[in-house]
Amino acid sequence: MSCKHEHSLSTPTDMGHTAEYHSIVLKTYDVGEADRFCIVLTRERGKIAARARGVRKPKSRMGGSILPLQESMLSMHESSSGLSISGVSHMQDHASALSLPTFLHAQQATELLLSVLEDDHPVPDIFELMRQFLTACRTEETVQSLPFTVRILQTMGILPTQNSHQIFTHLSMPERELIETCAQHDWHTAHLPHENSRHLQALCNRILEQQTNWKMKAGSVASSMLLANYGA
Repeated sequence: MSCKHEHSLSTPTDMGHTAEYHSIVLKTYDVGEADRFCIVLTRERGKIAARARGVRKPKSRMGGSILPLQESMLSMHESSSGLSISGVSHMQDHASALSLPTFLHAQQATELLLSVLEDDHPVPDIFELMRQFLTACRTEETVQSLPFTVRILQTMGILPTQNSHQIFTHLSMPERELIETCAQHDWHTAHLPHENSRHLQALCNRILEQQTNWKMKAGSVASSMLLANYGA
């Protein structure tokens, strides 16, 4: 995977240190006149927040690389005021080639990670799962967010990997087969029509609400948008 030329922001003047992080931008907020506040998933430190100063200026060469679903090597300067992004080597745009359905699945995956991950806690396995999922979103039209959700919960030890567990007794056989597939290396190829996965989706939603007190919204938004655009 080739990297584009690295661009840098102005060098911070306060004391601190700078390090590079393999990153996927999960969410951004515009702040001030030209800054962007970013929530980023990194291989090295897990979910962290950093400020990118001046990237919304028209002449900024970094702005396009610090947007949701962009994968980059980010240079971050850490000081008493927090983390700031000081440079970027862009690696992969996971957003621009997505169809509406796969974009909505990617949004659901992002919401999941924002809800379940602790700040500044390394989760390299989950970082790699997100990379695999976003790659699948770009290359496979049948990709779904439910297998990603199941795999994340399995990786975190929240959901059993054995489909014979008593928690799954009310699920259909196709749903149990999906659980078993998700525990394997090719989890991202798992597919189950929405009408056949309602019980498993409801189970995952209940578990997430109990674990995080976060009511998932991206799924219902995705369903409404798909209904409006595709009538299904």
